[in-house]
Amino acid sequence: DSFRLEFQDFREFRIHRHSIPPFIPLERLAREFLPRQPREFLGILFQHLNAFVGRRRQLRQFQEEFPDCIQGSPSCNSLCNLLSFCYRIPGKTPEI
Repeated sequence: DSFRLEFQDFREFRIHRHSIPPFIPLERLAREFLPRQPREFLGILFQHLNAFVGRRRQLRQFQEEFPDCIQGSPSCNSLCNLLSFCYRIPGKTPEI
């Protein structure tokens, strides 16, 4: 996955445009870290993005590796930290 982050003025490190998902607290991180600690800002932003991409990748991998156990399509929120799905255990007959 790739995300874009453009700065308006490198002397002040102001964010001009970005493609960071809206649930990542970019504005708060920029206010807190960007003026004095740009490396810290990028490190924390990287952690947020890496966690999001990892969760989304785990969901896809789960769907690919266990398609026989999942009933229907799993649903998740945009952050991919809340997952909802129905499953069945192979070899067990459902109770009525």
